[in-house]
Amino acid sequence: MNLQHIVLTDPALNGFEYGMLRDFEEEIVRITNAKRVEMPKRKFPKLIEDRIGHGTRYGNLRKFIPKVESDLKADVLWVILMGPENFPLDLFKNWDQNVGVKILYIFDTFEGQLPSIRRVLQSAKWDLAITSFHGALSFLKEQTQQKWYAVAQGVKLDRFKTVAKEEKLISFSAYGRRLDNVHQSVKEYCLQTDKYYEYTTTTGLQPQLDPRENYRQYAWHLAHSFFTFSWAVEITNPKRVLTFSPITCRWFEAAASGTVILGQAPNEPEFEKIFGSNLVIPIDYTDSQDKLQLIWEELWKNRYIHFESALRTRERLAQSWSWESRVWEILKLINLST
Repeated sequence: MNLQHIVLTDPALNGFEYGMLRDFEEEIVRITNAKRVEMPKRKFPKLIEDRIGHGTRYGNLRKFIPKVESDLKADVLWVILMGPENFPLDLFKNWDQNVGVKILYIFDTFEGQLPSIRRVLQSAKWDLAITSFHGALSFLKEQTQQKWYAVAQGVKLDRFKTVAKEEKLISFSAYGRRLDNVHQSVKEYCLQTDKYYEYTTTTGLQPQLDPRENYRQYAWHLAHSFFTFSWAVEITNPKRVLTFSPITCRWFEAAASGTVILGQAPNEPEFEKIFGSNLVIPIDYTDSQDKLQLIWEELWKNRYIHFESALRTRERLAQSWSWESRVWEILKLINLST
């Protein structure tokens, strides 16, 4: 029996971080032959729209807005959200009456997002509610009284590819949040030794670009870096997460690029199961400037050894990081993997 799959998409979402979302959607479409359907949205005066969004001060007032009809038809509906704030269907009624299996996947499920997460859950009877963070399962189940599953984030291996060591034009890079002590030390080291430290890219200056184009540029920069810095979220932004240590997309992207990762990995048991035990070269960001300078020099001296280790990890594990494997994992959860 051929089931009709639908993936709800929001073309208004821009920024290179949504390139990852598009890659996931594309794999769902490719594997299930799903049809893309634009997410239904309500139109309000800008003054109102800016104040009633999920996560805003007056977000709770959404429940008082009269709902309008929306009719979606599908055997299997996929709703993939970067965060619960991107969900507009709570302002509609009966939108799911002609939908069979309903799959909800949310990338970011942090404690501060609970009010928005609850509104998403209350909008329908979801057959699968999935977070990308294994560490979030316990608090989500406790706070929402809903059964949750965890399916880790992933990466499109055709986008995040390795390059030969001769093509690595960037000595060190940092494309996420930075720690100032390390950042200043690497800048000084590269200045003194005539190496290139890239900590910003043009993608951040072109928000009007299609997310996939921004994402493609970012992937190129990452692959052409010898070393890249990545830190657990709770280290660089402790207010963002309180009770767990999320495994975000950056780890998958850097690992798939064969780039040597410096920093501190998430304190999450699933991390080693996904990436093995030696993906990240630990850096103590509290070290003195003198000690950090010696560390950069030693790393650079042994860069080819570290690069070969990163390539071996990718060769051994990359298929399990792919978005394709995530789609099949979800289909297996609802007994549709055959």
